[in-house]
Amino acid sequence: MGLVRSELGDDAVIMSTRNMPEGVEIVAAVDPEIEQKRVAVTQNKFKDRYVQNEAVSDNQAAMNQDIQNMASELKAMKSMLQDQLSGLAWQQTETNDPKQVQLLKRLVQLGIGWELAQELVGKVETNVIQAWSEILKELERRIPVSNLDIVDSGGVIALVGPTGVGKTTTIAKMASRFVMRNSASQLALVTTDCYKIGAQAQLKTFADLLGVPVHVAKSEGELYTLLGSLTAKKLILIDTAGMSQKDSLMNQQPTKTKVGLDAIQNYLVMSAATQLSVMHDIVDSFGKVGLKGCILTKLDEATQLGNVITVMIEKSLSLTYISNGQRVPEDLEPIKVRDLVDKAMVLGQQKNMKNEEMAFKLGMGKEISDAQ
Repeated sequence: MGLVRSELGDDAVIMSTRNMPEGVEIVAAVDPEIEQKRVAVTQNKFKDRYVQNEAVSDNQAAMNQDIQNMASELKAMKSMLQDQLSGLAWQQTETNDPKQVQLLKRLVQLGIGWELAQELVGKVETNVIQAWSEILKELERRIPVSNLDIVDSGGVIALVGPTGVGKTTTIAKMASRFVMRNSASQLALVTTDCYKIGAQAQLKTFADLLGVPVHVAKSEGELYTLLGSLTAKKLILIDTAGMSQKDSLMNQQPTKTKVGLDAIQNYLVMSAATQLSVMHDIVDSFGKVGLKGCILTKLDEATQLGNVITVMIEKSLSLTYISNGQRVPEDLEPIKVRDLVDKAMVLGQQKNMKNEEMAFKLGMGKEISDAQ
């Protein structure tokens, strides 16, 4: 019986026994009713434990939610205190050095970024009459400009940038200007844009007017094979597909600069009517393909130009051309720093800062600058 219970438990019963040559054969089993009761008891224990665990989990979730709510409240209080302290510091600065504050406001009114504005004001004596003139001179000096005229110098030029900034129209302007100065036989147009509907048709329309064929390259391999067959051309202009600065396929741009192979010069085409923070993202993203310079479009649509100046200075990206309209090829000009700064000042004077004065008094000059 001891062996039976050790095998089947205390509820086991012996059904029969039989003598065998080698010993005794015992048939034993567990009473079904007793087994059902035991299983039911076990299930109830597990159920009770599950309910307890579920209750603990609910309590834990409630505690976690309370902690998150407390963290959010603390974050809000911290932000409020920072704003108040910033406002107090700004009021102190405005009292001690009102001319410095006025210079900062004028720079932000142009669209200049907050960090750059503070840096420029910190370099001059704010109590002198010519402080503003000195700041403008420093701006002109620091704007990187390329004196290289692409149309005259030739080479393999690829225009890259976001969708809708005017890459195809800019290529048409450059191609028209080149044909006016040289021969159409020395020019080649290439497109890698196989995604946008009508993109190739638009370029082909311009090319037909100039008497220049359009070549299509669907992959990086096709592009370099095509370039190998066009080495006799003085200028090759490549129109690339527009893509978002957040596109994960940025590294697969077919014109991307490669180590030991810099035949293709990438120029970033960017709209002047773009927000400052977005401009930073665009330059950072397209910088992965290797940028030779920048061409600024839609100057006629911009409400400020300080954002452009800020990005060019902070990213050390040189300007090559500016485009201020849709006319081909008239509305494409080499960059002139003085004209760019003068235009920025004219647009800045047209901007109404009355609604932002209160924000400045609260010490939120950086927020205003970042939002432009």
